[in-house]
Amino acid sequence: MKSSHTSLICILMLSLVALHQCVRMKVKEIGRSNKIYIPPCFHDSCDHVLKKDCYCCGSKPDLCWEDQHYCNTHCPPLKPLIN
Repeated sequence: MKSSHTSLICILMLSLVALHQCVRMKVKEIGRSNKIYIPPCFHDSCDHVLKKDCYCCGSKPDLCWEDQHYCNTHCPPLKPLIN
């Protein structure tokens, strides 16, 4: 019984410390942290006989290349879902 009280108090103290750190964050830091980077290309299996793996554009799935770096530089950018 005593060990369960001790562990509960430790969890409560750790939660309070984490909550205190969240309160101290500036609004600018919170706004910046919700951005997610989505690369323009995704890995896929090709229908080509010689190439098994390729990278295709997210905006135009019919455009596929063997090299990921080439795909990322030549693929049209994705349209944002939310303005």
